[in-house]
Amino acid sequence: MNLRYAGKQTLSDLPFDDEATESPRSTGLLQQGWLDALCVLLLGYALFGKGFAYLGASPLFVGELVLLTGTYVFLRVGWKYVIIRPTVWPLLGLAAWGTLTTLPHVSTYGIDSIRDAMIWGYAIFAFLIMGVLLSEPGRLQLLIERYSKFTKIFVLAIPCTYVVSQLELVPNWPWANVAMIDVKVGDVLVHLSGAFAFWASGMGRRMGKGWIALLMVSVAVMGAASRGGLLAFILAYGICLMYRPFSRLLWVLIVTGVCGLLLLAVIDIRLAVPGKDREFSTEQLIESLASVFESSSDEGLDSTKQWRINWWTDIVNYTWNGPYFWQGKGFGINLADADGYQGTEWEGLLRSPHNGHLTMLARAGIPGFLLWILPQLLWLALIVRDSLRSFARGELKWNSLFVFLLAYWAAFITRATFDVYLEGPVGGIWFWTIYGVGLSATVIYRYCPQTLDEPRSHDENPPRS
Repeated sequence: MNLRYAGKQTLSDLPFDDEATESPRSTGLLQQGWLDALCVLLLGYALFGKGFAYLGASPLFVGELVLLTGTYVFLRVGWKYVIIRPTVWPLLGLAAWGTLTTLPHVSTYGIDSIRDAMIWGYAIFAFLIMGVLLSEPGRLQLLIERYSKFTKIFVLAIPCTYVVSQLELVPNWPWANVAMIDVKVGDVLVHLSGAFAFWASGMGRRMGKGWIALLMVSVAVMGAASRGGLLAFILAYGICLMYRPFSRLLWVLIVTGVCGLLLLAVIDIRLAVPGKDREFSTEQLIESLASVFESSSDEGLDSTKQWRINWWTDIVNYTWNGPYFWQGKGFGINLADADGYQGTEWEGLLRSPHNGHLTMLARAGIPGFLLWILPQLLWLALIVRDSLRSFARGELKWNSLFVFLLAYWAAFITRATFDVYLEGPVGGIWFWTIYGVGLSATVIYRYCPQTLDEPRSHDENPPRS
């Protein structure tokens, strides 16, 4: 028997297979086809941003099509491997409360209610990817191999697509006032964080100096234009350093970065960042980071920070200390209009408070906020537990996977704290896919560690919960 796929029989050793309602080959092809479509979708979102999200025809754009087909595949076969896992039950609680705080507003706000609810609705992708991976654990290795290819494609192509987007060199879609390539710098930094964590954790093959240099230059230039994105990268870097304190690569990059900043400061090099009113310089990088924690001499940075703090404070006051404690203001209402912040920034296009966690608090109240936080804390605890366990057992490939997932997740969470990110498909689908891969990895690691070709003793007959 091929040990690499023996885990499938272990995971499916549950009282479901008696049904034999469909051919294993046909369901396998369905799941593999959907996984292929999901990979293409994620690549498109990463490279082309919001522009790729508008590929299709309203209301069924490319993301919705992948969601619908994935739901069909999940209901045919994947569900039986997922619903018995207690680790997904908090997500079901989040979905239940989200539904209760959304449905009453649909008659008033229509499609806006559904659109706002997708901040928790995209969690369905966690279920979908878990169904695919737990029914055939060997696909986890396939995803790792594909992400390895993604890192090279992304690092090589994103400087070009970013410049094209910022300089508005491509037309809008005929059916939407959105450019065909519409990339946000903060989103780019999240995926640069993931690519770096993949390489630094040891998950992928050792990369050449040219690849590392290209990635770090992109981080430096784009970090000057997005403090939230830069902070996300630094946090991911710190996680890698915490797990790999003796990594020569990580320390060499730190020393090189410090020397580079000093050199830039002495020479006083200032380069305009395409499409932004900020420049790439030592002063700008330091100013961007410092402004996160204290007042800045840059009025532009300080004004956007103060505007956020004021709004976030109001949200805490009218939920925790006010009339919206239990159900929030619901999904559908424009929070910027309701809270009096429309027009203060972004020329009237504002809808949510640029913090996904506080968006949940404002729309779903304290219970919804707690149900939002609980799945994240559970995921964090499971990944940290298995990262330490795999390290203690000397299972370096598993350890590298958990370190990579933890760093990537942290970058997403940080990005969502400073911008509207998880509310849309470009960030939301990516985030919940990573979340689902993480939960799947903890299950596969426990029962089928041989999936990553690192055999050890494991439970022969896993319990149903």
